[in-house]
Amino acid sequence: MAKLIWQVINVTQSNLDVTQYVQSLSFTQGRPTPLSPYSGNSASVTMFSYGGIENYVNVQDELNLIAADPVNTRTLFIGRVTSRTFDDNPGTGINSTMTVSLNDAMLQAGMANLQDVTFTNDDLQIDEIVALLPQIQLTQFNTDIPMAVGIFTVNANQRINQIIAGDRGVIKNNEGLAIYYPPREFDDLISTDVDIGRTASASQVAYQDLVRIEAASNSLFYTQATVTGSASTVTETATASAFYYGVRTFTASTAQSAKVSETAEYYANAFTDPEIVVLNLSLTDVAQNATALTKLNTLFTFTAFVEIRYTPPGGTEITGYFWPEQITFNATTSQTTIDMVMTPATYYSNFTLDSSVFGILDTDRLGV
Repeated sequence: MAKLIWQVINVTQSNLDVTQYVQSLSFTQGRPTPLSPYSGNSASVTMFSYGGIENYVNVQDELNLIAADPVNTRTLFIGRVTSRTFDDNPGTGINSTMTVSLNDAMLQAGMANLQDVTFTNDDLQIDEIVALLPQIQLTQFNTDIPMAVGIFTVNANQRINQIIAGDRGVIKNNEGLAIYYPPREFDDLISTDVDIGRTASASQVAYQDLVRIEAASNSLFYTQATVTGSASTVTETATASAFYYGVRTFTASTAQSAKVSETAEYYANAFTDPEIVVLNLSLTDVAQNATALTKLNTLFTFTAFVEIRYTPPGGTEITGYFWPEQITFNATTSQTTIDMVMTPATYYSNFTLDSSVFGILDTDRLGV
């Protein structure tokens, strides 16, 4: 029976392996929806608390959560300890526990307020922020759209999200670290190694539960977008959709000083189809083929658009590419349960001509 084998390593304390003291762990990657800010992710590790074990994990220590599949060992989460909560049981105390809470890079950025900071780079501003806050482990590709430069007083996380909102990119997990990808790099984020479907095989991961949510019912149906840039505020409306469905407004703040109108127009039109389906998947590691589990762990390590196959009751199979918007892990010694919020590639379509997923002229594109 294939399963993920977890390790918890305290990097601060000379890569101390504390796995033997861990009872369970949970953490998330990503954000709840395509339009929500990347507020950051957290992890919780429940350990024994007996005889000084708590000294192996201190506040501000850096921990790595590592998953070993049948072939590889992958780091899936890197975070710093923000708190320790003790549950002291009577008697010998051997059943007492310590719950360790961790913050990742984006949550760390949310704790930092920058005062009168000068930004000079219009397409690598995230890197400028990280240079000021080296504890934030985040890198980026050049943004497609130039961002405003100058002197700013702003929360670091807020500024990063303003850049993302204006550029319309995503944050990809990269071995526990975060990398910002602009839309022009999306073709490099397509995984063809493994599908997710109804049955388990060497090439397909099996889901145990699938929930389909149409856009109008999960707050992702909008016909109007208001985008506030550093120099202007623009409202754009998808006229035809507004005529049929009424006006539903999405608002965003962007760090850009130009192309605010184009950004508002993109949001107003990208989310106007009430029949677009978001998928919520649940699966377990112990239900998978060993080869597919290895490929799935790679997807967790290097986030990518992945192909999903599902069949509505009484219908025919539907295949499409989806982005793992958020992945939640709950691991015990017996199994790992994974919940995935999957958003369709149409939400990220950049109208590229030569892409099998995003290309507007490609007749073989799926789910777009």
